[in-house]
Amino acid sequence: MSKPVTLTELHPHRTTTLHHRTHLVRDGRPAVPLDLELHYTSLDPFAVRISLKPDGASIQWSLSRDALLLGLRRPEGIGDVAVWPVQQADGRGWLRIRLGPLRSCAVFQMELDVISNWLDVTLQLVPQNTESHHLNWDDFLAPLLDQD
Repeated sequence: MSKPVTLTELHPHRTTTLHHRTHLVRDGRPAVPLDLELHYTSLDPFAVRISLKPDGASIQWSLSRDALLLGLRRPEGIGDVAVWPVQQADGRGWLRIRLGPLRSCAVFQMELDVISNWLDVTLQLVPQNTESHHLNWDDFLAPLLDQD
């Protein structure tokens, strides 16, 4: 696997992006390599955007940053998104993420310490429980309320 790369910007918005090479999981084992990108911005402080890129295709998904944080320690998620930690026999920790319904889904995994370190960066940019302070409701609502 390639070494993960984290990019962080503070201007004009607080953002961080993790670029990482990982694998889709089949029958509990890594199977298909893919490029993974996780993106976080203070403009949408509750969400993490995921981009999976297997062989030139691209799949985009959004999920809760809180779900990822909770999933580091225990199974988390309902519906089309689930996150859970996995401990391998060799002692390495992984985070598995399922996107899509159980019968038609993609499961991928990444090293637990890689995603944990990246989530720490997101918490430095926007601390937990302060997310709503970063939402700009005035700019969002102004055009809606100015309709005549």
